[in-house]
Amino acid sequence: MKKYIAVILILLTFTSSDAQELKCQVQINAQKINGVDQRVFQSMQTAVNEFMNTRVWTQDVFSPEEKIDCNFFVNLETNPSQDVYTATITVQSSRPSYNSTYNSPVLNFKDADFVFTYTENTPLEFNVNQYNSNLTSVLGYYAYLIIALDYETMSKGGGAKYFTTVETITNLVPQNASDAKGWKPFDGGAISGNRNRYNIINSLQGGKYEGFKQALYEYHFKGMDNFYENPTAARQSVLNALDKLDKTFRDNPNNVLITLLMQAKSDELIGIFSGAEQGDKIKAVTVLKRIDPSNASKYDKIIRG
Repeated sequence: MKKYIAVILILLTFTSSDAQELKCQVQINAQKINGVDQRVFQSMQTAVNEFMNTRVWTQDVFSPEEKIDCNFFVNLETNPSQDVYTATITVQSSRPSYNSTYNSPVLNFKDADFVFTYTENTPLEFNVNQYNSNLTSVLGYYAYLIIALDYETMSKGGGAKYFTTVETITNLVPQNASDAKGWKPFDGGAISGNRNRYNIINSLQGGKYEGFKQALYEYHFKGMDNFYENPTAARQSVLNALDKLDKTFRDNPNNVLITLLMQAKSDELIGIFSGAEQGDKIKAVTVLKRIDPSNASKYDKIIRG
């Protein structure tokens, strides 16, 4: 696939008006909001959908089949003042596994600190180097995070410049803005365990989490992309990735990155190791129960598989 080759060989690329990187499904749920014309929410969904799918986010060329599949689910919670909404946004992304029709999930994160202003028929303005609104900053943040993680699964350090872009977006949000929630170290508090936008990118940019990014590459490029040709070797690569995640967890047990990945991967991992040798099953389950205790009971299916 061209995108794989471009990333691995770090080929020079160019800007193209037909090079949109994302194939994004957007859903706005406004069932909890009363007293607002439903047309506003239809307009909001259309605007966000066009923002995600028509913008060119990088200088790299993507063919239609190479676009990154992602989903944005926005649940509107309250409407505290005109055109202002509190919400949660769940962001999911996946990438294809080589020589198969299977898409491997990469990201599944529920952001509970989403406050934004939307005025019907007002264009959604975004500039990586300038803060325009919390709505477009959050959407841009996740667009580049999805792209960065996708590139990281295909090449060691492949997502580096896009992680830097995510960090730039984060740093430009005014700390005193009324809707600037989820951008500071302790936003979310005990309820979310400080699992917020600030801590996600701060961890991904920190050198002590290189093992996490190496695990992404080992898991996907050496693991998932080789299951068709050599499932035994591919499964071993996934085990090696789990070892790296385990070390990251032992060094930083409350870090958001492990949660970020395991929310996407738990079901897939059950499928991967249910057909493994008994010794590998035991190794996998031991690590998985340690790094992902919330899903510990699910992993017993591996032993029974």
